[in-house]
Amino acid sequence: MRANVVASIDIDTFDEYKIAQSMETMPIESGFRVIITDSQTKAYYDSFSEESYVGKLLVYESITEVLVNNKNTSSYYEKDGEWVIEAAVPIVKDQKTIGSVFVASSGEDIDEIVNHVTWAILIFGVIIIMFVFVLSVFVATLLTKPIVKLTTFIKNMPKDKLQKCEVDSSDEVGELVVAFNELIERVDELEEKRRSFVSDASHELKTPLSIIKLLSDSLIQTPHPDPQFVKEFLNDMGAEVERLTRIVQRLLDLTKMDQTSKLQIDMVSINNIVSEIYEKLMPLAENKEISFVLNKPDDDVLIPVDRDSITEAIYNIADNSIKYTENGGSVKMEIMRDLGNVLIRITDTGIGIPKEEIQKIFDRFYRVDKARARDTGGTGLGLSIAMDAVKLHNGYIEVSSEEEKGSTFTIVLPYNSDAAPPVEEIAKTENNLLTEE
Repeated sequence: MRANVVASIDIDTFDEYKIAQSMETMPIESGFRVIITDSQTKAYYDSFSEESYVGKLLVYESITEVLVNNKNTSSYYEKDGEWVIEAAVPIVKDQKTIGSVFVASSGEDIDEIVNHVTWAILIFGVIIIMFVFVLSVFVATLLTKPIVKLTTFIKNMPKDKLQKCEVDSSDEVGELVVAFNELIERVDELEEKRRSFVSDASHELKTPLSIIKLLSDSLIQTPHPDPQFVKEFLNDMGAEVERLTRIVQRLLDLTKMDQTSKLQIDMVSINNIVSEIYEKLMPLAENKEISFVLNKPDDDVLIPVDRDSITEAIYNIADNSIKYTENGGSVKMEIMRDLGNVLIRITDTGIGIPKEEIQKIFDRFYRVDKARARDTGGTGLGLSIAMDAVKLHNGYIEVSSEEEKGSTFTIVLPYNSDAAPPVEEIAKTENNLLTEE
């Protein structure tokens, strides 16, 4: 760069005096040596007064290369333990090279600069590393403090009582605390349901046992009881034993449903299942003079389900409809299809369900009219079993009801073609069904 600046001076003729005057206006730092030659490599200016080359022919490789090839050159080398940097450029006038400018400088200053820059980079790097370390510790402490607080809170939580943690932030840790609190709510809700279930189950089991105990004590305390009196008491005790058996069986069904992880899926006929339930419940309907009707499609409806659990679900709902329908009423069962779903609809003209109670009827041991349920032998578990069975098949149950007018229960079972057996198996199933019919 310095050589290019010097080469820009206006030189008409190579005259030592004129060139020296022109160079006086050039800012040349100490440590730089500038030599100007003509095209014959004769030196006309040398910034060093000692050992000056003025008037001498300067045969130097870089100067010769510039004059011959008209190209800038630069190089550096070590001399006497010091680095030297050189550069040469042509002096061009009227597109003709008339001389050259040679610039040399000691690399000592540059070494100092490089060393200074190197140390500055090292010091700056150390400062940055320390800053990053301190910042990392601060950020890590800031991030882990809520987690440590949450961990400490969980460890110190009483074993017999669930508690929520306070939310102090809205970041990811805050979201974690919110999720933890939601989990606590769900666990608390499940625990409350468990306690309610145990309490209700204990009460339901205790009631028939208390009646049996009361009847047996009455017989024991009655001297010489009348045979007819004994027979009536034994009949009552037998009824309570049957009721107790039903409750235990229902509880076993619920336990089995809760523990079911894999259903026994087969291609079965919904028409056959509903027809079997219809025939089983017909005597109960006739006993109450209820009009019991079954409507099913002419073609068979085949669907992959667990036969036992779906049969239990449909039976429980139909059985409830008949039990809670007054004498002389009507109950209708229907099988329909709707966009990939199979619908089993049961409609009755029974006592109906209050709107505020509809969401609770599938809870275990819940009964809208407990006194009436006891008269009909209800346990409050049938609808819960039905709902669990339908959910296991990814289905759902719709309920619409009006007090004193009746209720409609619709079981919706999605037809999942992926769960269906191959076509050959379906054909075998259809042939078996035709043979059974």
